[in-house]
Amino acid sequence: MKIISSGSDRSFIIFKDKVILIDPNKENLRKYVDICYFLQKKRINVPKIYKFYPNFVILKNLGRNFYSQINNGLKEKYLGKYQRILKEISKVHKIPLNSETIKVFNKFFDLRVIRWEWQYFLENYVLNYKGYYGKKLNKWLYFSEVVINSCHNIFMYHKNLIHRDLQSTNIIFYTKNKPFFIDFQGMMIGNFLYDLASLIEDPYVSLPYWFKNKLLDYYFKINNSLLPLSRFYKYYKIQRLVQVLGAFAFLSIHKNKEFFFKHLKNSEIVLRDITIEADYL
Repeated sequence: MKIISSGSDRSFIIFKDKVILIDPNKENLRKYVDICYFLQKKRINVPKIYKFYPNFVILKNLGRNFYSQINNGLKEKYLGKYQRILKEISKVHKIPLNSETIKVFNKFFDLRVIRWEWQYFLENYVLNYKGYYGKKLNKWLYFSEVVINSCHNIFMYHKNLIHRDLQSTNIIFYTKNKPFFIDFQGMMIGNFLYDLASLIEDPYVSLPYWFKNKLLDYYFKINNSLLPLSRFYKYYKIQRLVQVLGAFAFLSIHKNKEFFFKHLKNSEIVLRDITIEADYL
């Protein structure tokens, strides 16, 4: 038996074939269960639920997450697995937004959420972590408006169901090398580009530039109708990096979780390169 805590207030008790997910927030746990059953019905790979109670749920143990595998070798040899992840998340992105879906997912990754992620980033990363004020802060404020409005316009043009935290720590390869999604309680209706950015700009995994391009090309190859939106990927890429840096800075400073400090660097470098290239900062 092993007990693991996460970035949130949830914790996990790991047994050989089962996992007990404990969440003091009953509403969040109920949401997790509802989403899990919905995804199973749509034949999306998620853990089997054995039983659930008000504060915990008993799940099938699928093994180690993808991060623990990919972190131990050359990233390039995992291209096939990344492609299988993109195939599986494409199934999520294609789920019709009908009344059945809206009943389970009644939250939207809209202007309010996009702006909230930036406010969280500005407070926790720009102000508290980097200590930027004055001109530097004002430049970030200006830059934020460019990205916020761009992401909102893209969302208004095309909406679909998204995982919202599609990174290596939330993916497990189980039977027949199939990718299973976990930690999906934050799913909502948004734009698929955010999921792409979550996977490709994973803060835990530093992928080569050419490898990232291969993944983007593959996604739009199997989702050819979405190709016209590929040119807007950069905006959701920035949006995702902002979310990660804001969350990691908060957890590092306020929750005293030093584990997240070391993973700030990858996202910092990528965001810095983007902002320099854009000539905003």
